[in-house]
Amino acid sequence: MPQCFVRSVRLVPPTICIPFEGCFKRARRPKKEEANSYKVALSRHGGGRSSMLNRNLESNMTNPDSPSFAPAHLVKAMDEAMAAASESGAVMQTAGPSDYHGRYVDIGGQQLLNFGCCSYLGLEIRPELKEGAIDATRRYGTQFPFPRALLQSPLYQELDASLRTITGGHVVVAASTSLAHISALPVLLEPGDAALIDVNAHASLHTASALLRGIPLEPIRHNRMDILEKRIQTLSAKHRRIWYILDGLYSMVGDFAPIDDLAVLLQKYPALHLYVDDAHSTSWTGTFGRGYALERLVDRERVVGVLSLNKAFSAAGGALVLPTEALANRIRRAGGPMVFSGAIQPPMLGAAVASARIHLSQEMPSLQSGLAARIQATITRAAEQDVPLVDTTHSPVFFLKTKSTEKAFSLTTALRREGFCVCTSMFPIVPRNHAGIRFTISLHNEIADIEHLMSALAAQVELLGLKPSSHREIDECA
Repeated sequence: MPQCFVRSVRLVPPTICIPFEGCFKRARRPKKEEANSYKVALSRHGGGRSSMLNRNLESNMTNPDSPSFAPAHLVKAMDEAMAAASESGAVMQTAGPSDYHGRYVDIGGQQLLNFGCCSYLGLEIRPELKEGAIDATRRYGTQFPFPRALLQSPLYQELDASLRTITGGHVVVAASTSLAHISALPVLLEPGDAALIDVNAHASLHTASALLRGIPLEPIRHNRMDILEKRIQTLSAKHRRIWYILDGLYSMVGDFAPIDDLAVLLQKYPALHLYVDDAHSTSWTGTFGRGYALERLVDRERVVGVLSLNKAFSAAGGALVLPTEALANRIRRAGGPMVFSGAIQPPMLGAAVASARIHLSQEMPSLQSGLAARIQATITRAAEQDVPLVDTTHSPVFFLKTKSTEKAFSLTTALRREGFCVCTSMFPIVPRNHAGIRFTISLHNEIADIEHLMSALAAQVELLGLKPSSHREIDECA
């Protein structure tokens, strides 16, 4: 699920919200004091100001007499928006039957240059991963038909060992990053703790945070360390531990969390703990591909990281990286989905083991440097041709804001005519009036492909009259 999907619904008070994934069937009404404190939090952190939908949510969620606090009233608006996007050909498409080789993707019988995938290192087409999946299938079948809590595939042991070397931490592998969050957060956060969550954090983090019954949870404006520090100071007087929940790399605009500033706050405030979803920086950055946050946080005694084994890792699952073996074992034994949900099945475990071998090989630095050169080429060409990217951080994710959904559809359609596949971003993926396109850079792209895309974007920017958009505009919609 895209990061910004939750922006239109994340302002639900966490102790009463119902996640879209469907963890509870019924929600209780908030107490009057909860409603009042939530209004204060909205005012303090700027939430709900830029979207009519958010204003409706504020009214509904803070009104004790409201008949329902589930997000059912969003379904009609979401369904209509997604239906319009689908009819335009922007979303919910099915790839054509042509074999996939990475550089191109078949959509509607047209071979489009691939600027939409999250496999930043192109490992999904590597023969080592394919053979790993085939060999695992031959040895263990298409599934290992046991509850993992009872009996797990032996491939888990090999994968765990490799991931411990890659990350330098104690690892628990989950079936997905979303299930990793749902497993870990309710175990990590205990009575007496409080939590703060970046408003731009991935939707899966907001979904998992909704499970934190009895834990105070507040939204924090995106990457605002000044606001974060003030809340740490205030909450530390009443709470034993303060957890800050965030992304290492935010997947819509492509900006990083200020990890160096957070390291300073960790030293300054012993109560502070970090929970970092670094799914989008896994593999393509850091030693052995351990990601942005784990690479920069030297002291991880109070840090939990989460890596994706999908995306650039190109297999399946997610990996929790814990500071102690005892904590890893506790999540493995008590994290709900770890006990009650299914495992990663042998074909994808085999692919993950093969991917881990590449991560630990001497080839890995050259793969990362190859992507870095492509990212820099994108930033340079965009500047030369006045393509108004929202952020030019050195990451493989870029966003061009059109504001209106209609212009986003027009831009996507025009780029497809020119032979490019990009991602359309509109409500409910991003808030209303903040639509645009997201495109990604990978080793599938050649430098000539990137230059061609920048030229096409420059022409469309002039035609549509698009102007530069600042981070502040994007963040304040949150």
